[in-house]
Amino acid sequence: MSELQLSGKLIGDIKAVLEQHDASAKDPGVCSQYLCAVVGYMLGQQDMPAAQKSEVLDDLNAFMKHVVDDVSQQQQPKPAPAPPPIDAFGIWKPKS
Repeated sequence: MSELQLSGKLIGDIKAVLEQHDASAKDPGVCSQYLCAVVGYMLGQQDMPAAQKSEVLDDLNAFMKHVVDDVSQQQQPKPAPAPPPIDAFGIWKPKS
């Protein structure tokens, strides 16, 4: 597979096309259903054995899960950086 060039603009353009086609695609769930249906339609048109289509579908599902996990992780707030260590000097003597 080639490296994908995913961007906010591309996603926005795709969503805008879907919303022009069907106003209910403004709902993220409906928009996602359209995108899944498009993938299913395209895969369904491929001239390959059913077992191979099923394997491709499994691969696409795993890829989609990876993207969801990656995007979700990127949206998590980043922890504040630890303060720099403070230099200290002293002499410790154990009590006898």
